[in-house]
Amino acid sequence: MKSYSLIFMIFMLGILSKNRLIYISAGVLLVFSLLNLMPSSASSQKVFLDIGVILLIIGVMMPFSQGKILALDLYKSLFTASGCIAFLIGAVSSVMARNGVDLMKNNPEVMIGLLFGTIIGTAFFGGIPVGPLVAAGLAAFVISLIERFV
Repeated sequence: MKSYSLIFMIFMLGILSKNRLIYISAGVLLVFSLLNLMPSSASSQKVFLDIGVILLIIGVMMPFSQGKILALDLYKSLFTASGCIAFLIGAVSSVMARNGVDLMKNNPEVMIGLLFGTIIGTAFFGGIPVGPLVAAGLAAFVISLIERFV
């Protein structure tokens, strides 16, 4: 199966599930693939991933730049129970994501399951497509637990 056939299937999944993030992403990749504009080096994939993460972080930080969240709000929120929990989970999830990157590098076969799990979760269950990295971190954690006890 040609790579654009698979991308087209993902594009159709996005349309059928009415998930614009999936169908726009797959549509752009489909056009790039059909026009042979997609760079094929591994470093280009890293660049695209970095750009995606940068755009995600910009989106998350926009309330700071728009004055919707002030330094005092940040201070107050960190010293509440939910603020402390969010802080700890944020720190733990970033470490888990690092372990997920290592898992994807060392065991590339997990990428297929992570990718399709993320697509299905995004397309049909209202998830958001930051899942592969988070899922890889969780998978690395679960795999390490299984390896320790089995």
